[in-house]
Amino acid sequence: MDESTNVLAWPTSPGHVTVKPLSAKSPCKVWLIRRESDQMYLTLKLSLTMENITSLRQEEVRQSRKYVVDFYGTLPTQFGEGLVMEYCPGGSLADLVSSRSAFALGECVTALAPIAQTLSVMHSQGQRHGDLSPANILLTAKGMPKIIDFQEAASSSQALTGSGTPGFVAPEMQAGAMESQAGEQDVYSLGACLWFLLSGRVPEEELMRPPASVMFPGIPSIIHELLIDSMNPVPQARPTVDQFARTLFASCPAEPIHWEGHVAAEATHLMETIHPTQESGAAHRRSKRARDNAARQRNSGNDESWHSHRLRRTPGAVKLAGAAVLGIMVILGSMLGVNHFRAAEAKEATAPAMAPPADLDCRIMDGAQVPACALNRDTVVSAFLALSRERDKAMGQLAGEKLKRLYTPGAEQLQRDLETIDQLLDLGLGLEGLRTKLTDVVVSARGQGDTVILAATSTQEEYRYVDAEGVTMHTVQAAEPQRIEVEMVLEESGWKIGKVLRR
Repeated sequence: MDESTNVLAWPTSPGHVTVKPLSAKSPCKVWLIRRESDQMYLTLKLSLTMENITSLRQEEVRQSRKYVVDFYGTLPTQFGEGLVMEYCPGGSLADLVSSRSAFALGECVTALAPIAQTLSVMHSQGQRHGDLSPANILLTAKGMPKIIDFQEAASSSQALTGSGTPGFVAPEMQAGAMESQAGEQDVYSLGACLWFLLSGRVPEEELMRPPASVMFPGIPSIIHELLIDSMNPVPQARPTVDQFARTLFASCPAEPIHWEGHVAAEATHLMETIHPTQESGAAHRRSKRARDNAARQRNSGNDESWHSHRLRRTPGAVKLAGAAVLGIMVILGSMLGVNHFRAAEAKEATAPAMAPPADLDCRIMDGAQVPACALNRDTVVSAFLALSRERDKAMGQLAGEKLKRLYTPGAEQLQRDLETIDQLLDLGLGLEGLRTKLTDVVVSARGQGDTVILAATSTQEEYRYVDAEGVTMHTVQAAEPQRIEVEMVLEESGWKIGKVLRR
């Protein structure tokens, strides 16, 4: 079963929750995890030759660690040891170009000059990267580039036949030729990366490639020469990576990489780079022929609005007025239970598929034989929506015993709901019209054991407090939508609500 749908097929490790796969490949080897102690996001990579990577990371590139993805050791999972490293929420340069268009020259300076300096340190120590490409250059939260994927790294005496990313591999690598000087093949890859960032496409083979001056008429001739020299089919004719970095720095002032609107929605809040607002007008894609002169625009954020509960005036009878005051007290207490859910994100299209199943085909009849459909993502979300509806119904009926069947034993939210019911019974009040609308429901993380974390948008619709005769004592206005995260725990009888998580 595909990891994207089988929520219990995700790797787990003590003290961490698994947030999502970071690769579309199946089986996925790269995952986003979150450390529970400090809520720090990390990347977990499975099935690697980690001894070589760790050795390279700690020794060969120690002097330039600022531009190399940090490695934090290993974590045990049910699938074996996994390598834990820094999470770069900006994604790769390849993804960014695919999303927004080619780079301006100033952005290329920011993206590639530090990488060239890092490679210079490696080359001085007789090491090369071996698989440099835009997909292996990531952006940190500050918009700073970092290189990754050193499993192809090797010394200059080792041949790497056929390795590397197509389009960014030096022609001599395909024949397994040795380097006369460490780093010649990395220089070719750097030149190919620069070509890709400026044009938005992978460079063709030499005979099919248009002249740099024709392809990029709006950039300095020094960059034309750099592209030609870097991708020269004769390795000895290429510049060093240090010369590559110096030439880039001399060609144009560095500019912040324009990532707004092109980073994954769930990672945008982690990014720190702020770009100043430029000339107004609709946002547009940069021209490939004049990228370094294109205008930039930053979208302004929406103002936040605040919503408060408003009391409806009631008849002047002392009894009703007193009951209204008590009702306000109940509201203050019940807000912990009635409108407590928070969430993260997903797709509206998910909701129609979440209707609770009419039959019980996915009911777990035997704890040792869990049907596959019980682990399916859609089944978990459907169970959550059904449990939420049952919770609203039980709260409206003031039925504590029904609530207990919806939660895991000792769940904090269950205790709050039961306390709310006790308060309402003591005051002789009931609830009418209680409905919680849940949309954008998604599996946001995998916890320990048989635990899955769901994220959703929760909207509390208008409801009323009524007395024994059904007279409305207080109306609670519909609340603003809010994001929530809720634990779902798989027990022998099926899925139950566990903790309600806050960020």
